[in-house]
Amino acid sequence: MPSGEEPANPDAEWRERHVRYFKMCISILPHHYTGLDTSRMSLLYFGIIGLDMLGALEEVLGSRRQQVVDWVYNCQIPPRAAFQPAHCGFRGGPFLGHLYDPDHEGAEYAVSEYDSGHIAMTYTALAVLLTLGDDLARVHTADIIQAVAALQREDGSFTATLDGSECDMRYLYCACAISTMLGDWSGVNKDKAVEFIRQCLTFEGGISLVPDQEAHGGSTFTAVAALVLMNRLDALTAQELGDLELWCVHRQVGGFQGRCNKPPDTCYSFWVGGTLSLLGKTHLMHVESTHDFLEQCEQRIIGGYGKVPKAPPDMLHTFYSLFFLSLSQLKELQPMDGALAIRKSRLPQELMPMRTAQTM
Repeated sequence: MPSGEEPANPDAEWRERHVRYFKMCISILPHHYTGLDTSRMSLLYFGIIGLDMLGALEEVLGSRRQQVVDWVYNCQIPPRAAFQPAHCGFRGGPFLGHLYDPDHEGAEYAVSEYDSGHIAMTYTALAVLLTLGDDLARVHTADIIQAVAALQREDGSFTATLDGSECDMRYLYCACAISTMLGDWSGVNKDKAVEFIRQCLTFEGGISLVPDQEAHGGSTFTAVAALVLMNRLDALTAQELGDLELWCVHRQVGGFQGRCNKPPDTCYSFWVGGTLSLLGKTHLMHVESTHDFLEQCEQRIIGGYGKVPKAPPDMLHTFYSLFFLSLSQLKELQPMDGALAIRKSRLPQELMPMRTAQTM
């Protein structure tokens, strides 16, 4: 090292390259994301909450914060324009070419009969708005809750849109997260939702997306997080909780795998590691070996994390890799709410549910 030169700070360099990666992605999306145009809201979610986790939201957005808020509101389908009330919510982006009008005040504002909110995009939109400090005053809360209620099926599961989609654990979780963030649970039949989750318990100990399928890290997390948000974790017996913890622990193979006999993947550091955190069992993880795996998947030039070693980085795997590092406290990151996957300080205290288990 030349005389008088300050030593490099590895943690500062690590933070800077991942801030740079998210900044690049929310400014100009790489062309590889073209196929995700209808889910652009989820990409914004990864970028905004990822920057917030890194403590870099203000330095990256600055005066553009309100522009992002207005873009999100522009994707809301207001009740006066919806083809039917259950179409209310947030779409994933402006892909149908509707008029740009964040306040929906123009007399000519209208949407197509095929245009409707999507429950996952509504969840990510609300998470982004809260993260940006919005007061949700322009959110049509009552209409969104009514739409959520219309998406619940008789078996307790939820569909993504009224016009048909898969009905599984992902959307049940989104319904619970939306209800928490809006402070209104009248759109969720909790008893039916809990029964659906119980129907998805598997002989392995994990939880599947739908009944009679294989246990999976993503569906296990969304089920447990939904139970935590509903304050119904006690719906699982001590034996079932023990089997669930064991299933999660057995998913660690250096990094975490999503299913039995699969290779590790960075996103399951969150899905499985996050489940253990919600159950108050973070001490059962070997965080150092997972950190070693994540380091193998890190892109050290442009920033970001890939799903496996030598894979190119992407927003999803970068976000969930950072979330695990926040959970494990191996890096200096902002504390996150494990059930909602946003920064703890972003949810107003009056909306925080009573938790029966430890959160991140």
